[in-house]
Amino acid sequence: MTAPAPFPDPQDRAAVLRWMRESRQRAGGRAVPETPEEFAAVQRQRLLRQADLPGTAGPRRRMDVALTGPATSAHEVRVSVLGPFLANLQESVSAVAQALTGRPTNAASIPRPIREMTALSASALFPSSFGVALYGPEREIPQDSLFPDLRGDLPTVLDDAVDTVLDVVDLSENTGRSDDRLAEQLVPLGQRAMKHLGALTAGLTDAELGLRLTWYAEGGRPRHSQWTPDGAQRVRYLCEHSEFQTPEVLSVTGWLGSASALRGTVEIRTDGGEIIRARTDEEITPRLGAYFGNRVEADVEVTTVRSAGGRERKNYAVVALRNA
Repeated sequence: MTAPAPFPDPQDRAAVLRWMRESRQRAGGRAVPETPEEFAAVQRQRLLRQADLPGTAGPRRRMDVALTGPATSAHEVRVSVLGPFLANLQESVSAVAQALTGRPTNAASIPRPIREMTALSASALFPSSFGVALYGPEREIPQDSLFPDLRGDLPTVLDDAVDTVLDVVDLSENTGRSDDRLAEQLVPLGQRAMKHLGALTAGLTDAELGLRLTWYAEGGRPRHSQWTPDGAQRVRYLCEHSEFQTPEVLSVTGWLGSASALRGTVEIRTDGGEIIRARTDEEITPRLGAYFGNRVEADVEVTTVRSAGGRERKNYAVVALRNA
């Protein structure tokens, strides 16, 4: 049996291709990658198999992130750019998750459970302009779980947060001349999430970088998004030029028409006929069932957000709730 030849210098493309062809011949017909793209696909599949760990609720969530642009033409990127990018990506995902699970906050720390559920870990590099594979946290299967085989396919807080970030990416690339739809997606996330998304896009635009993202969520199904420097700049502009005014608290009376303890949201039809869709404070969220369908009195924190161009939007959060 012929001993395998040592892997050549990765910068010598011709030598790498020759090594791959020779490896295919030695492999006796097995599918051996011949191009960097095929090699990248094989690597990603191997990483996905390795992430399907015993004792966890199915394969771990995975995001393939590839930085693109002139700054990565040599298949490398400065640490001063990569480090802040990864930190801002993590903070953006965690802040969006916090906004989606209850009342968005401006200064208070993100709850530890949210941080644990949205923690991303860098696992390995893969061939691209510059790419890194990020994995979500391992999810333990409770001993008393009735359907352990299904838990890996259920959406998680991390899934919701990443999907929302990718919604922002896709809207920034497809909003045409108007940024209204993009602003409608961003503003309800609150001041903290917009601050981190602004920092994330500022790092990309300052370094003239684009981004390719692939998110593998339920059942390993992929979602692909691409962020161009122009799209990132649109998000950056909205985040940096949206002014959050000092919140005011109003007392409203009406019927609690819908409530979600999972999402931390309610709808209240006021006595004046207005429908208020609001997030709920984390202390109220677990008790929403006691008020559903009842006539209630609510203290609602109203934050007016003035975007670039002067248009105003309002964020609502229920900070106190009682039966009327």
